[in-house]
Amino acid sequence: MEQGHMKLKRLTEATIALSITVALLLLLTSPLWIGWIMEHEHNKTRHAVADVVLQCPEGAVENREVWSKLGIAIFCEKEGIKHGTWEAWDGGYMHIAGEYSHGHKDGIWKYFNAHGEQWGTRTYAAGKEISALTNLLTADLLLFKKNERKLHLVKGAKTYRSYSISISAGSTGPKATPGNKHMPEGTYVLKSKIEDAEGRKTLHVAYSPDQELESSLQSENGFVVLGQSGILGWFRQRLGLVKWEDRSVAVSYQDMDEIWTLVEENTPIRVSL
Repeated sequence: MEQGHMKLKRLTEATIALSITVALLLLLTSPLWIGWIMEHEHNKTRHAVADVVLQCPEGAVENREVWSKLGIAIFCEKEGIKHGTWEAWDGGYMHIAGEYSHGHKDGIWKYFNAHGEQWGTRTYAAGKEISALTNLLTADLLLFKKNERKLHLVKGAKTYRSYSISISAGSTGPKATPGNKHMPEGTYVLKSKIEDAEGRKTLHVAYSPDQELESSLQSENGFVVLGQSGILGWFRQRLGLVKWEDRSVAVSYQDMDEIWTLVEENTPIRVSL
């Protein structure tokens, strides 16, 4: 028994040492691989726009400029003033498409995601916004399935996005009691979306008024959805190198960026096994 315990201890120590070594190597080489990633993303965009040709109004010509650090804006201009089609590309796909009229945004501007879907619209008239950004893919319901470790976004009674999740230790219990960490099955609501000064995004979830819980639980926080850095975040959480809040769920940073654009405050949430 003691021998087995010692073997497990040595294995755990070796795993921790290996994880720390890998983390240090990644940190020391970060300028190299971050630079490579940025160049790779910019090359994807350059390749994507290589064959793009805009149909510009008479007297206007096509021009290009840097957009959003690594992106490229392609647009028509007449005598140095934007006039005609304007498109913004980044990460190998088109983000925004709209029209300028003599230097002013005009008409319906369309917003796209990496799936090629149009997710939003905004309307301008002579440079003035007359219709705010409308999200066409806003979820009607968020569905957390704890046993599957999945978050599903639902619209029109159909699931249209699914994401892998990690759940903090203790949050998988079926029942909550005052002070414990369990995230019970039931109904909730998205209370707030918070982005800090460093760009970290979190979703704060509260119990729904119709959730049947003791009154002592109604005043406690529901749970928080946060972003983590993929496999490294998973290792850090498993090794206890990062402290999660009680009743917390994590998705990758990339998934959080997309989820952020698809959910709104007061969206109903359901947690099930």
